[in-house]
Amino acid sequence: MPISNDGQGPSSNDWLTPWRFAILLLGLVAVSFPQVVSGLQTFVYRDFGVYTYPLAFSFREHFWRGELPLWNPLNCCGVPFLAQWLTQVLYPPALFYLLLPLSWSLGVFCLLHLFWGGLGMYLLAHRWTGNRLAAGFAGIVFAFNGVMLSSLIWPATVAGLSWMPWVVSLTTRAWRDGGRAVPLAAFAGAMQMLSGGEESVLMTWTLLGGLWLADFLRGEIPRGRMLVRAGVVVVLIAGLSAAQLLPFFELLDYSRRQQSIFAATWPMPVDGWANFLVPLFQCRSYQGIFMQPDQMLINSYYVGVVTVVLALGAAWPGRLHRYFWPMALLAALCLVLALGSATPVYTWLARHFAVVGLMRFPIKFVILPVFVLPLLAAFTLSKLSFGPENRVTGPRLGGICAATVAAILLVAFWPAQAGTSDADRHAIVFNGVRRVVYFAAIVSVWYGAQKFSRPGLWRWQLVMLLLVWFDLFQQMPLPATVSRSAYAPNLPRDWAALQPGAARVQVPASVEAALKQMALSDVTTDFVGRRYGLLANCNLLDGIAKCDGFYPLYLSSYAALFYNFYRDGQTTDRFLDFLGVAERLDWQDGRMVWQPRAAFMPLLTAGQLPHFADGLDALERLTNADFDPQREVVLPAAAKPFITASNSVAVNLGPVSYTDQKIETHIEAPSPTLMVAAQTYYPDWHPYVDGQPARLWQANYAFQAFEVPAGAHQIKLVYEDRQFRVGSVISLGTLGGCVVFYFWRRRPGTEKPA
Repeated sequence: MPISNDGQGPSSNDWLTPWRFAILLLGLVAVSFPQVVSGLQTFVYRDFGVYTYPLAFSFREHFWRGELPLWNPLNCCGVPFLAQWLTQVLYPPALFYLLLPLSWSLGVFCLLHLFWGGLGMYLLAHRWTGNRLAAGFAGIVFAFNGVMLSSLIWPATVAGLSWMPWVVSLTTRAWRDGGRAVPLAAFAGAMQMLSGGEESVLMTWTLLGGLWLADFLRGEIPRGRMLVRAGVVVVLIAGLSAAQLLPFFELLDYSRRQQSIFAATWPMPVDGWANFLVPLFQCRSYQGIFMQPDQMLINSYYVGVVTVVLALGAAWPGRLHRYFWPMALLAALCLVLALGSATPVYTWLARHFAVVGLMRFPIKFVILPVFVLPLLAAFTLSKLSFGPENRVTGPRLGGICAATVAAILLVAFWPAQAGTSDADRHAIVFNGVRRVVYFAAIVSVWYGAQKFSRPGLWRWQLVMLLLVWFDLFQQMPLPATVSRSAYAPNLPRDWAALQPGAARVQVPASVEAALKQMALSDVTTDFVGRRYGLLANCNLLDGIAKCDGFYPLYLSSYAALFYNFYRDGQTTDRFLDFLGVAERLDWQDGRMVWQPRAAFMPLLTAGQLPHFADGLDALERLTNADFDPQREVVLPAAAKPFITASNSVAVNLGPVSYTDQKIETHIEAPSPTLMVAAQTYYPDWHPYVDGQPARLWQANYAFQAFEVPAGAHQIKLVYEDRQFRVGSVISLGTLGGCVVFYFWRRRPGTEKPA
């Protein structure tokens, strides 16, 4: 018979078994987003519509053609796709939205990760506290905290977050117990790695580093054994993820982050800690959604006022959990780092530890605190159920509640709500008052339930958990959804269909900025307008190539050319001809109009006269009004000893076959000549002349060229990701080793006695 924590009979919360909690949590997710789950509507807000959905659509198109999307020719004049990491090409659960209708399955895919993260947190909290009510509380808080809800527009982010409790639970178990926990921890870590949530991965292993160090210093387990087990888990995760990591590191080597984004952009406001009490504090509304000033990434990081109070109570005198101090200290440090350059801590650490710069936006440091706070709260909730000496007396509880309510009301009625309209200020005050009501209701139900007999206690505990969910779910207005038909491909435009691979369109920087600022009251009309203007990656929905795009990583040469010249309007018409720009977006009388351009070149040309220049000299040549890409091409000075072509010659270039990862044609030339491809240079592209490899050169600063001998030849330009091939072999070998080890440990006599 299960024994309660106070040793007086059956446990009062054993009703909340893992299966019952899973059913409860799944039901809460479905009730929270009925339109998305039922398929009547889907997400569209911010990046989901113009970034997330188009990437998934492109991936799905390749999947059903039986192709692996290694390269995307439709954005940024060509950019690696799989290597971007967060495209989730190698993330196994992505099969859910690849196999099912995308306009339904992608939104549900994100929601299922809320469930997965909450279930993982329940199991982790139960393993650490032994209390099912505390575990259920932590699971609901983690599933519906503000960061998780804000991340629904990014599948990679919400997936990475959802794996955090699983990785922490299995990895701590692996270094403590060894055995089959080691391959299980490696599997969970690899799944998080392949999900693409790089910031979640970084925060997970920052926390694990602190927990491992605490166990190492405590010395309860042989230190050498701990070191080996933890090292094996890390090596196995790297091996299982090698097929994704090796292409990513190659891309990282040839790229840089967007120049307009700096590490200190979008920090938490200096008074942002108040949002843990009133999530709308100092926020302003955009299309009904509230955001903090100067921080347009995470809508909220609210975990519930009760969670904050209980987490602070985890430090109450008494026996502390063995992981209390590393978790509390790391959470406090990350809350300081989230403030960015407002404190000297962030500036100093960023200067001395490059890994800090991997967090592109300081606000993302809040990921670790919102993971830790539910666990600390679970410690307290479990402690309050353990023996009468830990019970909170009425007067003490009344004092805690009074102080908390006073703090909430002080924040809600704070007079200096800078930059907020009257309507927003009213919403903030109302939001604070609702937090008081929910806090009082949760505490009252919990305290009153202590006086009920065990047979009926589970009902009161269930009510408490539902109130916790309701508080979190209603922390702020949720993003609007649209009919799934808004994502129907082939949106009508007033131009003739562009030949695939043969031409591009241009969205000038000024027009793109206007599109980003567009905020129509009708969400569907707003999104269709952005689609019409091909904002970000919307072009992928219609298979239209354009010169720019929205990605976390851009190839260095392309980024330098694009941000320094193309976006600033310094690009000449002749260079736009070279890029193959056939349509250009413009504003006329307050509306968007696509303007045709007749003088554009095909994306594969030949016969140009080579000029040799590097760096700024090459850029100056390209931006000169006299530059004629039909007659000349700029090559790096290092190519001069290898190039025999010395004149501009007339060539006979046959029909060109374009696919995403291969270009084929044939050529006849009277003398050695150069073939120039107006797609971004990347070393994984390999030219072949009559089946023999040729050397690829960086041409016109950011593009491709190679030499062809005199005569008639068959030409192929093929994308071959050798890093992916090597990584795939490593990953498959590691997976086989993990499977063999796991089942070998199950043989009789191989397991340690319990």
